Amino acid sequence: MYDAEMTTYGIWASLYVAGVVALLFQIIGKPIGVASVVGGGFLAMAIYILHRISPEVNEAMQRRHRQALEHKRTMLFLFGLASIVACGMLYMVKPILLLLLPIGCIAVTLYGRKTVCYPIRNIIFLKPIAVGTSIAMLGWVLTNAPDSLWLPIGAIAMAIVVSADALLCDIQDVDYDKTCGCITLPASTRELTIWFIAFSMNIVAACLLWFAAESITGWIMLLIFPTLFALRRFDLRIFVDLRIPIVALIAWTI
Repeated sequence: MYDAEMTTYGIWASLYVAGVVALLFQIIGKPIGVASVVGGGFLAMAIYILHRISPEVNEAMQRRHRQALEHKRTMLFLFGLASIVACGMLYMVKPILLLLLPIGCIAVTLYGRKTVCYPIRNIIFLKPIAVGTSIAMLGWVLTNAPDSLWLPIGAIAMAIVVSADALLCDIQDVDYDKTCGCITLPASTRELTIWFIAFSMNIVAACLLWFAAESITGWIMLLIFPTLFALRRFDLRIFVDLRIPIVALIAWTI
């Protein structure tokens, strides 16, 4: 029987990226672009599923990795469905944004798999930075293109926040990452130290948004952060993914 856990994680990833895009619209003071938010979310789902279709097989595989192997055909179907919806939404924003799908597929392949070189995620301590930068850049493109080539402070701040979130998610992946040759901070230091680093990164992002963009978004994220710590013994990844959409909803209602 098909276990929906893998699909569920794809949905959380989709909501997370959609929340990042919505927050960037709020930060730069633009009306929210529904097609950009929906398109970014489904693009994230497609790329996430593609990344999980062929996990590295080892004794530390988690249930979501095993499910991806067992139901590869279903995952490919979901990848195709999410890609179609994403392309439809992105085309409505600007046709050239259709390039984001092949670019994302190439990027996630280089990130997670051994091709002509070492997987990017296995470069020492680079994994959360790669995730944070790529998601923030996607949000920047969907909210700013083609208005400006200048990278706004909001995208930089969100890159810091998303990198911190990726760092927290790495806590649950320590065993699997080690067996894959991926050296992460959670595998190299104490868990409380990781929480302190992530909290500090959120403080830096909040200050950037407040002083450079006059946005209270960073402080809202910071206020919700202790909830993640309180719920850390549960499935932390889900709560991390939900925080950004909740912050986006709060930011657009105040």
